[in-house]
Amino acid sequence: MISLMRYQLSNYARTYQYVPPFSIFILCLVINYTFVPNPILDSFSFTSIILFFLMGWFTVTLFHSEDEGQKMITIMHANGSTPYNVSLFIINIVIAFSLSFVSIIYPVVIHAFAEKPSFIHLFLGFFAHFTLATLGMALSALFTRDLVKNKQNTWWGVISVLLFAIVLATLKDSLDQLNGLIWVLPPVHLSLEMLAIGDQITSIPSKFYWQFAWILVYAGFVITLFFLLSKLKRK
Repeated sequence: MISLMRYQLSNYARTYQYVPPFSIFILCLVINYTFVPNPILDSFSFTSIILFFLMGWFTVTLFHSEDEGQKMITIMHANGSTPYNVSLFIINIVIAFSLSFVSIIYPVVIHAFAEKPSFIHLFLGFFAHFTLATLGMALSALFTRDLVKNKQNTWWGVISVLLFAIVLATLKDSLDQLNGLIWVLPPVHLSLEMLAIGDQITSIPSKFYWQFAWILVYAGFVITLFFLLSKLKRK
């Protein structure tokens, strides 16, 4: 698996397809913290949404970094499509973790906040970024070429599902009245609610741990669905 991941990373690096989303990520960070001071959690809320969308871009370009012929050869050497796709998801998780870390460290290093962030601020900020990035990756994977053959439909699908998830977050109060439907839909709203608590927070409410866990569990369900649908499509 390590050798497979090393190959996938080196191949992805050669494509330079990561340059546009990574450049936009850096640009958004710089612009967001150009004027100081900034609120802590509100700033993290903005950059976590940016990362949510950009992880869709990273996911599609990583999954499509090989052409169909080379992909089949790699799958043969990897002893199946399951290890092949698992390696791609692990790489994506590493990307999500790294960019989440940069998202909270950069403003701290340049002293962009009105007050010095506490451990609680950084904890909430990191997990908000990482959980949303993981969710964005999982949702976007459903529209990669394993399941959607038309490249144009892939991009429209990714953009649509991520926008849909954000719109649902704004309609959370209305959806709460529909007998728990909100728990079936992408839980972007949970991250935004936690970051809306305000910079005056001195302790982390216990329910926040369950909310972060649910976002990751939801992403896990979607990734499992990806593998199930991929297996059905190959039959």
